[in-house]
Amino acid sequence: MLSTPRWTRPIGGLTAALAAAMTTLVWAPAGQAEVAAAPAVTAALDQVADGAEVVVVVPSLSGLNEAIAEFGAATGLDRFGPELDDAVGAFKQQMGWQEGVDDDGAALVVLTGVAEAITDAIDGGGQEPEAILLVPVTDHKAFVSQLGGDPAADVSRITMMGEGFAKELNGYAVLGENLETVQGYAAGDNGKAITDELGPMVAEYLNGGESLIYVDVAAMAEPLNAAIDKMRNEMAAQMNNPGVPASMQGMIEGFVDLYEDWARTAVDGTDKLLLSLDFGDDGLGMTISSKLIGGSELTKVFTPAEDAGDGSASSALLAALPDQPYIYASAIDANRFGLGAMVDKIAEAMGGDKAGFMATFLESIDAIKGVNGVASVFYTPDPAAMMAGGFYTSLTVYDTDDAASYLAQQKANFEKLNDLKVPLPAAEPGQPDQEMTFTSTYTEKALVIDDIDVHQYQVTTVLPPAMMQQFGPMAMMMGNSGSSGYIAAKDGKVLVTTVPDPQLITNGLRAVDQNGGVGSAGNIATLRESSLPADSSLELYVSVAGIANTVNPFLLMFSPNGEQLDVPADLSPLAMGGASDGEAVAMKMFVPHDLVKFGVETYEKFAPAAPGQGGNGSNRPPRAF
Repeated sequence: MLSTPRWTRPIGGLTAALAAAMTTLVWAPAGQAEVAAAPAVTAALDQVADGAEVVVVVPSLSGLNEAIAEFGAATGLDRFGPELDDAVGAFKQQMGWQEGVDDDGAALVVLTGVAEAITDAIDGGGQEPEAILLVPVTDHKAFVSQLGGDPAADVSRITMMGEGFAKELNGYAVLGENLETVQGYAAGDNGKAITDELGPMVAEYLNGGESLIYVDVAAMAEPLNAAIDKMRNEMAAQMNNPGVPASMQGMIEGFVDLYEDWARTAVDGTDKLLLSLDFGDDGLGMTISSKLIGGSELTKVFTPAEDAGDGSASSALLAALPDQPYIYASAIDANRFGLGAMVDKIAEAMGGDKAGFMATFLESIDAIKGVNGVASVFYTPDPAAMMAGGFYTSLTVYDTDDAASYLAQQKANFEKLNDLKVPLPAAEPGQPDQEMTFTSTYTEKALVIDDIDVHQYQVTTVLPPAMMQQFGPMAMMMGNSGSSGYIAAKDGKVLVTTVPDPQLITNGLRAVDQNGGVGSAGNIATLRESSLPADSSLELYVSVAGIANTVNPFLLMFSPNGEQLDVPADLSPLAMGGASDGEAVAMKMFVPHDLVKFGVETYEKFAPAAPGQGGNGSNRPPRAF
């Protein structure tokens, strides 16, 4: 395991929660005009030493402090953490930085030797990267004096989270654990070079962010690939374990091949990476953007907008689905994000002599290659339908150049399920392996709606008797109750439901050419316009309101006094969006203030009361859940 340098842990006290949130792959605006990086960020990057592989930048300590305070006040989080009103001040007090700090300056953590540390970790060692902390100062002598240092020394011994050393450089206090590292630290003056290497799309996110993390992935590609080798070898050893049935090894190996292939594709195709966190007027934006290596396998799945043909924009596809309460809504332009190229890569990684389940799986996803775009909505289910096993109430629309061929391929896929056998481990040691099978039907013209033929499919998973006995009623939830839905085509669009609900497919067929659906107005349209990229190639919205309203009927039955969640009618969803220009890819997640505020208020209402106190300051007893 790669060790974390002790000198980076203080900064972690201020930014760890923010950085952790940014590690989720999320999508950000693209296609914007080239802009220069903010002067403060460029100047800060000038202080980075040559060869640095990872750099954390807080462009303005006071700016971050103000942003955190405003976020806490807007969301109500400050009621749980009053220190949010002056987070940087609390951090400085903890570190003993009361004198000499330039609050308007940029702070940095510079890591070098990360590649060597990864290599050492693969061999079981505990080597740490070299870490340097750059603190902007107005009075270096006062700063080191408060840490027990000698203000007259060129390099002073100090005490901060243990013993370390400090020197002054270009208006910064350079702090580190190793004397030689601090003595030899020199600014690389590479701010503009780093910005240029990122390219216009990624460099855009050097502006406006209150916290940034720059990663030179290409510089670490060799040890990262070595780590993938180790992972693959460990998985191979597990597959050869006598406890893994031989009948399952081919299937497992196929998925391992896929994960290995995509891991290498990501490492070998990524040049530079930038993570940024920005506090806006309406919410929190978390972005990860990557400069790709030209000609790499990774670039093949991201098509420049000008070469994407006439693929439907994701926003137009969401507008073609009924505007009803939902749990999540998503859409992707399959040409710009190259779903066909992704399918080819999956087939290349998992194909070869694969048969049985693997062959059927590859054939089933091959249909995606004929699709220009896909949009799907998981609608809030009817409580009665949930009790009957119809929880997943979704409607998906595929934009295709040949709807008839797509329908025929779907029919063939369902029919092949009747011959599919999925190997399972034996119920008991020494007994023969088991098999899971399927029965499926495909009924053409099961309904006719507005002169359109609607087909119906039904699939039942047949679990082996021993598993049925073992799981009992839970076996119904695992598929034995069956699943069914409708498929129909209209105006080059193919619609598929996951429930046999005639009204849902009817609404879908009538909405497909009206452009007034779920993505055309309301919170989705507002967030797309204000917080996600124009002409998005990918969108995803998660409706906490839809989830809460789905849970409410159960709370009515099972919560004390039948209390339910108070869901605002206009509660914003969690929003994600993304795009690529063929040379870079950017991804963003946006968390609106009102969504966080709803979470805070819900917690206050339902959280167990402290011993001897009522919940939320009242005299009522603690809740039982």
